[in-house]
Amino acid sequence: MGWANCGTDDLGRPIGYAHDATCDQEGCEAKIHRGLAYVCGGMHGGDEFGCGKYFCADHLIITEFKDKRVTQICDACYEIAEREGCLAEDK
Repeated sequence: MGWANCGTDDLGRPIGYAHDATCDQEGCEAKIHRGLAYVCGGMHGGDEFGCGKYFCADHLIITEFKDKRVTQICDACYEIAEREGCLAEDK
């Protein structure tokens, strides 16, 4: 199985880089696909800090966590991680 067609997300939408979509940020109409390049949390379905929705580059933040993991998350997930003290210390 490849990453072009990976099933469906929690909202029943097809996921994988073969599926054209628009950014999940409210009001944003940027054209994306539902592949890993645009997923919050770095993996379909999200992770501990990512919601698993799909966002354009303007609405994803490359983030380093205290465990040294680096991934991309949306603005809302970044705010949660920041509030919970999960982000790496500023240098």
